[in-house]
Formats: sequence, structure tokens, C-alpha cells
Amino acid sequence: MNFNNRFLIVAVCLLTFQQYYTQVEYDKTDFVAPMHIPLILAGNFAELRSNHFHTGLDIKTKGSEGYRIYAVDSGYVSRINISHWGYGKAIYVTHPNGYTSVYAHLSRFPEKIEKYLRKKQFEKETETITVYPDSSDLLVSKEEIIAYSGNSGSSGGPHLHFEIRETETEKAVNPLLFGFDIKDDIRPTVSNIKIYPLDKGFINGKNSAKVYPTTGSIGEYRLKDNPVIEVDGEIGLGVHTIDKLNGAGNKCGIYTIELFVDDSLVFRQTMEKIDFFTNRYINAHKDYNEYHNKNRSFHKSYVSENNRLELYDGLKNKGKLNFKDDTIHQVKYLIKDTYGNTSTVKFKLKSNTKMTRTITQPQLVGDTILMTGDVAIEKEGFKAYLPENSVYNNLRAKYKEEEMSKTASGLHQFGDSKIPIQHYFIMKIKTQNIAKNMENKAVIVSISNDKRKVYAKGGEYKNGWVETKVRAFGNYAVKIDSVAPAVTAINISEGKNLSSAKNIQFKISDNLSGIEKYDAFIDGRWVLGRYAPKRATYTIPFDAYNNISKGKHLLKVVVTDERENETMKEYNFMR
Repeated sequence: MNFNNRFLIVAVCLLTFQQYYTQVEYDKTDFVAPMHIPLILAGNFAELRSNHFHTGLDIKTKGSEGYRIYAVDSGYVSRINISHWGYGKAIYVTHPNGYTSVYAHLSRFPEKIEKYLRKKQFEKETETITVYPDSSDLLVSKEEIIAYSGNSGSSGGPHLHFEIRETETEKAVNPLLFGFDIKDDIRPTVSNIKIYPLDKGFINGKNSAKVYPTTGSIGEYRLKDNPVIEVDGEIGLGVHTIDKLNGAGNKCGIYTIELFVDDSLVFRQTMEKIDFFTNRYINAHKDYNEYHNKNRSFHKSYVSENNRLELYDGLKNKGKLNFKDDTIHQVKYLIKDTYGNTSTVKFKLKSNTKMTRTITQPQLVGDTILMTGDVAIEKEGFKAYLPENSVYNNLRAKYKEEEMSKTASGLHQFGDSKIPIQHYFIMKIKTQNIAKNMENKAVIVSISNDKRKVYAKGGEYKNGWVETKVRAFGNYAVKIDSVAPAVTAINISEGKNLSSAKNIQFKISDNLSGIEKYDAFIDGRWVLGRYAPKRATYTIPFDAYNNISKGKHLLKVVVTDERENETMKEYNFMR
């Protein structure tokens, strides 16, 4: 046997071993489904979202709440989180095989878990809480009911958000790799190809990005009208692609994107694992403007400087192309979903180092913000301090101040709200004519471009300035929040008999800085109430945990906003 044959056999064996090892890594878990209904997905792993990749599966629950949620394997409850935002009510189960399963947007828990949680909430006298049970506190068996589906937190409708994480690294792993019974025989859809001018790059003689629609079917795509695309200098490519799974029309994410030039791999991304610590670098990966302004999912097929995602391999020059040979190059995209359904796009790029060039990008103005090194922007009434690597590309940030009514400062327009920022930065705004007793009521606010929406960003007053941390360019000002939250009784009034009621309910809301704290006391004893921001309701249940006896009682409700404005209501009632 000659050397070449031996080399080929070894290579094939290594490839086979690698494929087998990857398969075994996930097959060994033997997880069961987290729900006993058909698993129809509204969203999948690594789908593009605002400022992050989706880190799990969104499983449809037929528009309803209350479906049983099962532990996918035996283990112990390692975390319970109750929040009004994000995952809402969520539970984490750590398994002996090295993985932790996560179940979010829940409505409630079975008695074993609810009893443990309530004890912790009463100890801390708070509804919102994160607890970390010991490994022996809450043991669960495979397929044991651990929760009921809901719509809590930042959920946009009833569903289960389900994740699998590596316990040691806490990285999220693609759940579709674990063999759950989820049907998908649909190939990814490819709608557009985009070419970006990078270092001295030009496309058809212009230094501006160009989008080319695709046409095709059954996974075979080409560029519409077969255009001749002439390029010179350094360029990058991007692809607008989504996937769909059986049973739903929701736009989902893809698994792998491979880019070949003249049959040579130059870029590959694989959506197998996501690190929460680097997840926000999606803003360097996706085409931010296309996503936020046109709702199109473009994946860039090159790695920019400030991109720390660990999704890429097979890179040549970080996926950036720079032809110098004045010839035609064959380009091919190979795009797959997790189940191996595949689509391809083929087109040609013609290198032309002698093309006529036209500068079409406008001259940028404003303060220079570099990726490397800290940046300080200091104006007469405005200061911003950005840490190193806050932006994804060196840029110019415009600044302008103008007068605005009903504010305690000028309106400061800093940068372009369409440009994302990686890190929080310090912002300081100089105030105007604030009375001494109102200084602690001053709050920095973000104001929409049309001046109609205002979002509080907190802040601390000191020596005529208000300081806070933000993570976006935009319009900022200082407002005074001296108005206490509104608290309106729904089903209680002075002396009312509530013996047949299941709870006491209020409407609570705040005009600016937001509800920060809410407490209810019956006969001086703290009782657990539930605040639902989506409905602006505050509910105090008559349940076994609050243990409100029959007879006459005094209720006191205290609601405080973020600027410490407080509303207190008292009612005598009968139970």
C-alpha cells in the first residue's frame, strides 16, 4: 500500500471518528420532551433577535397557558427565577450528565416547588427573587411535572422557552441536536445576497453596499437576472436567509453557512453553542440596519475586528475577499438547518482592478469614536465616557443640543440610534433650574426621534449634573419625576366584605421612572402579591400561603417608583 492510499484511509477514519464523536456527545443524554404535546416551534436556536441570538426553542402552546412542563431527565432544581422581565418565571434543572435544562415564561409550579419558593419569598418579603437551592433540596425525576406553561416576563404570547446548557461553562447548546421529536423537512430560504465594500473596496465602481435578490426553488438559488458584478479592493459578503420548520410559518434561524470561492472554503459559521457573555456581539455578526430597519435577516460572511463570537471556522482572511487577478471567480453558499436540509446559492464575481471608481459614501462628521482605547466626549452640558471596544467599527458620532420644553436640561442628540453599542457607557447631563428639593427626582430619559416616547434611564444628581449608564446612541435629556404611582382599587373599598372573593386587585402604574417596589400588609404582616406589568395589575391572593383568616382585617398597600415617590392606600375589609 503506497503512502497516498494510507493517508486517504487515515483521513477517512479521522473524519468518521469526528462525526461519530459529535453524534455520541448528544445522543448519550436520552432526554425526553419537555411537553407531551406536538413540539411545534415559534422560534429556534440562534435565530437572530434584537441584540442577541435566541438561545433556545420557543415551543407553541396553542395560545393558552397551563400546559404541564416535564423534567427532560432526572436531576435537581438548581435555580428558580421570578422576574417581571426577561424569562419571567423560570426554573433550571441540573442533570448528572453535564447539562442543565431551562424552562421559562412559566405561570406556576407544582406544590413541592411552589412551597420552597414561597418560603424564600416570605423570608425576603419580595415577589421578584432568584434562589439557588442546594443539590439535595429539590430532587426531580425524569418526566416529573416541574412547572406549568405561561406568558410571564418579556414573552409576547403564551409559549415555553426551553434551553439546554452545559452545566460547567453555562453555554447554551442547540436543543435540536438532542433528538427531540420535532419535524423539519423544509430547506432554508435564501432571499438576497449583499456585497459590502471594506478596505478600499468597490462594487461596480461604487464604494457602497449592494443587495442582489435571488431566484430559485427546491433549495437551488442564483442571483436574479444573472448580473455581472465587478469588484475591486477588499469586500465582504452577506446572505439573507431564514429557515422554517414543519407546522408553523415562523421565521427561524439556520444551523450552518459555508462560503466557497473557486471551490475553496473561506468562511463557515455553525450554530452549535452560544456563550451568553459574548451573545451581544450578534450586532457585529448580523447586518444591523437590515434587521432593525427592514426586518431582514442578513448574516455577514466575514468577521469584523470587534467580533468575539466563537461561531466561525474555516476562515481565510476572516472571510474577507480581495481579488487582484482581473478574472471571474465562482462563488457558492451552502446553507443548512440542524436536520441537514440544504440550500445553495451560486453566482460570479468579476475582479476588475481597472474599473472607474465613484465615491458615493458621504463624508462623515462628528466626534471620532475608536474601537481601541477609552473615549471621552465632553461638551458644555453633556459628557459621555465610552470604554474600549464599545463600538464595532471606528465611527464619527454627531452631537447637537437644542431646547426642549418640560425638561430640566437641553435635549442632547448624541450619535445615531441605528448604530449599536456593545458596552454600557457613562453619560452626564447638566441640569437647568432644578429646585433643591427636586434634585433627587431628576432622571435621565431617552427620547424617541419623533419626540413622542420617553424612557427613563435612571441617574444620580451631583453638583448640577445627572449621571447614569446607557448602552445606546440617541436623544437624551433630564426630566423631573415628582409624581407618585397611581394606585386604583378594582375590587376593594372601605369596609367591603370579601368573603366570597379569591383575591384583592389593584391597578398600579407610574408616569415616568417606573414601578420599583410594591408591598402589601394585612394587619401589619407582609403578604405576597403578584404584579403583572403587561396588565398593570397587582393581585393579593387569598391562598394558603398568605393564610388570611376569616374576620375583620386592615390592608395597607405601598407602591414606590424608581425616584422614591410613594403612594399608600389603606382599607378595612371583611374576609
